[in-house]
Amino acid sequence: MQQQDELWIGTMLEGNARWVLVKSTEIVEEARSRHGMSPVATAALGRLMTGALILASSLKGDESITLRLLGDGPLDGVVAVGNAQGEVRGYVREPLVDLPLKASGKLDVGTAVGRGELTVSRSLQNGEVYSGMVPLVSGEIAEDLVHYLLSSEQIPSAMLLGVLVEKDYHVAGAGGFLIQPLPGAPEEIIQAIEDQLGQLGAGISELTAQSAAMEELLSHLMGPLSYHVLEQRSVGFKCTCSKERLKGTLVSLGKKEIADLISDGKAEIVCHFCNERFQFNVEELQEIWEQA
Repeated sequence: MQQQDELWIGTMLEGNARWVLVKSTEIVEEARSRHGMSPVATAALGRLMTGALILASSLKGDESITLRLLGDGPLDGVVAVGNAQGEVRGYVREPLVDLPLKASGKLDVGTAVGRGELTVSRSLQNGEVYSGMVPLVSGEIAEDLVHYLLSSEQIPSAMLLGVLVEKDYHVAGAGGFLIQPLPGAPEEIIQAIEDQLGQLGAGISELTAQSAAMEELLSHLMGPLSYHVLEQRSVGFKCTCSKERLKGTLVSLGKKEIADLISDGKAEIVCHFCNERFQFNVEELQEIWEQA
């Protein structure tokens, strides 16, 4: 039986740095199953959703963060939304794209995403939305998020994101790890972090697949570095769509378009984020037409 996905937050090296660790295997597998994605699409969306959970971990209340990868690669854009409750959802515009593996044998996420920009939008409790945009560095996503944090928020960071997809397309391991030295951290602290990350024998997706529990995964990642766990949370895939909410989408079409749907005898709306299908019969469409 698979363990529930989790997000842990803590400090390390006598409080000189903070870290966030996410196991997202079940989340990414659910997204893959819902969208019927190819391996490279699964890896791209899985990394971005995991990154969204990491960045959303510092939010409060009903705040959320939206990450948009708008590249010129064949995926044609990747979107993920995470919130302060540890819920995340997302989609790839072209989920069936497949590409040859890189020479290293890894999925070629960078080519699938292509060149373009990363947009990060934060929705705050007061209703305000703050957005920042940076050019994509590599399309491999972890490097792009680190570039955003440094360029837009002046926060130096190290981030690992990975998704391990098996030959039968199911997700065997997915996770993310963020480390941020705190202001005033000595240079030797930063060097110790770089040294530890540089000597990891496997990627975070492989380590996640091999670890029986979060404690084991964290121990692998930290090696000899001292650390302290401050908070543990459950995280999961969850969409906010509903038939009631989608009625508003139909109302906004206007009476003429709704009348055309009535003449067709039915309407169907598919949610981009979770691929759920919602059917509206003639009676429901007539009611929506009257509301419009």
